[in-house]
Amino acid sequence: MKYNKQQLAWLLYDPANAAYAMIVRTVAAPIFLAACAKGIWSDSQVTSFWSLTASAAGLAAGAFAVIAGPKVDAKKRKVPMVLIFTLLGVLSTLSYLFVPQGMPLIVLAISFTGIASFMASNSFYDSLLIDISTPAERNKLSTTGYALGYAGALFSFLLCLPLMKLSGGAYFFKGAFIIAAIWWLSGAMPLFCKVKETPVADSVPAVKFTETCRYIFTQKNILLFLIAYFLYIDGVGTILLAATPLASGLKISGTMIMLTILALQIIGLPFTLLYGKLAEKFSAKRMIYLAIAVYFSIAVIVTVMSFCSDLLVRQILFYISAALIGTSQGGIQSLSRSLFSRIIPAERAAELFAVYNIFGKFTTIVGPVLIFIATKLWDKAELGITMLALPFALGAWLLTRIKVPGR
Repeated sequence: MKYNKQQLAWLLYDPANAAYAMIVRTVAAPIFLAACAKGIWSDSQVTSFWSLTASAAGLAAGAFAVIAGPKVDAKKRKVPMVLIFTLLGVLSTLSYLFVPQGMPLIVLAISFTGIASFMASNSFYDSLLIDISTPAERNKLSTTGYALGYAGALFSFLLCLPLMKLSGGAYFFKGAFIIAAIWWLSGAMPLFCKVKETPVADSVPAVKFTETCRYIFTQKNILLFLIAYFLYIDGVGTILLAATPLASGLKISGTMIMLTILALQIIGLPFTLLYGKLAEKFSAKRMIYLAIAVYFSIAVIVTVMSFCSDLLVRQILFYISAALIGTSQGGIQSLSRSLFSRIIPAERAAELFAVYNIFGKFTTIVGPVLIFIATKLWDKAELGITMLALPFALGAWLLTRIKVPGR
């Protein structure tokens, strides 16, 4: 498949914002929070508060998509919205540089802004897939975008490694925050300059969100997919979000956390492309089943880890879980996006993608709440991951009820 200029510009945004997802959201911000909260909050409290902050950010981004999404689609303003939230995310990333020690609440406030901006920008970015491609191109384009995201995360993170310094037992990424901000903004520029939104034939302009909801509730296929997607993608995001704080609680050194995150990007790139290839042979739906099974097994492994007293065994189980995340993270996201584009009517694609992107890339709402409950009841944040087994199973079951045209 040969990509045109718009498609190439769209593809470059994935590796651009992957720098924030990798450097800031997954690694630097939670470790920075733990360092700022040292002596103030326990390890479990840090994990719990971080997860709740991300959950609140997901709700905020989702609420904005619900309210503004249909109007943005009707007026073809998705590209400007990506620009606005990218700029807001970049500014929030740079704000970490000015946080004094011992102020974890400020770190949480900045993280809330950054994560919400990241999710909102991705919401409008994903919906642009309809404007730049045909249905036949979306499987390939979607998986390629996620694979490039791994490459962008890997290379931007490698640039940050020389800038790390050890201070008080924790890594601080002052230079890394700057690199993440610059990488995100510079990689997003081609999208702002090249991607043009095109009108969708027979679309209904200025549709209200309430009308969209009524339509969805009359379409069993679409409704079941959205519920299934919410259940399993929330779990995927929660596991990734909690990985770094859990690693810190397992006494895994900052160096090993960095190497583990680095390994995930190396594993993720070829496996995402592999998922795309296998989807052409076995279907996107079957490959999503496989990915859900992998994440279900991660929940089981984390359960065993939480009841194991041997620290070395717990660490080994953590590394196994991390490797499994790397194999399926990109595949489940990219194929869900392309599968959804196949089950919705073309004339309502932009409208329905606005709803799909409420859950977006790594939106986390239910999972962090489960972690908070587990922390309160048993003082074991890991048991929150255990409880994710149920939404994973329900999501897979609902997916079996969905009919895909042409299969």
